[in-house]
Amino acid sequence: MFSLERVRWIDEQDEPLNFDTLMVQVKTWCQRVNIYPFRETITYNLLLMGKTRTGKTTVAKVFADPCYVPPQPSLYSSTKEVTIHSVTATMLHENRVYCFNVVDPPGWYAKFRHNDVPLTNEQIKASINECIKKDVTNIHIFAFVISLQHGVDDEDIQSMVFVMNNYKIIHPYICLLVTHCEEYTPSQREMRVAEFFQCIVAVQYGLNDFFGNRVFYMGALRPELRDHPHPPSVRAQMRNISQMRETFLNYIVGIDVKKSFNIHRVGVDTGCSIL
Repeated sequence: MFSLERVRWIDEQDEPLNFDTLMVQVKTWCQRVNIYPFRETITYNLLLMGKTRTGKTTVAKVFADPCYVPPQPSLYSSTKEVTIHSVTATMLHENRVYCFNVVDPPGWYAKFRHNDVPLTNEQIKASINECIKKDVTNIHIFAFVISLQHGVDDEDIQSMVFVMNNYKIIHPYICLLVTHCEEYTPSQREMRVAEFFQCIVAVQYGLNDFFGNRVFYMGALRPELRDHPHPPSVRAQMRNISQMRETFLNYIVGIDVKKSFNIHRVGVDTGCSIL
């Protein structure tokens, strides 16, 4: 039963009113008693690509919680199969709910514990293809993830070339997502990415044309802070994390939700060779 305070309006005496005025009272009362309010829900699907150990899983965690502190990195990757992280953000000022499905496949050049056989790039490609075909068919963004933590190496470049050669058709939907940027200023991270795209190998393969037009950055609080908490470092990192996260999410929600990649809508005459 509703409390007396919550239902008081419904027992009041009626007065002559027009319909619109009456509905204002109805909605005011309903807002007080409705414990299951529904809002418009908009869902975006983001598929992450890239070498293992670049922080793909952390991206989904920071989407949900900008204060997320990842564990200390291990020598081996823990992502052996496609994982889908669902993150929901309520935008009350727009009366909307945004849902983000972050698809996290195993990274290229993955190494696993004990005697597990490492996944080949072709096996990882097959996992991504199955996801495109069956699990999440409407994908709004393919984000190729690289890390600035230790610099871009040959495995990063070969992974980028692999994606460019095998997934040409997703070019309108792809962006470059640079992680481990929590300690870099905007000018520092932009300068490092510009240096990468100007290197001989990147120019040779035309990586800037494929990835460079849409570049975003992400980061997370450093796990070392658990053992050595340092307020100035936390403040500096959180300032960068919040700004980078907001910029990337603003880009995503600015995409027309109806404009997504769906392999089942690709015509036979497009020369698609993904699957």
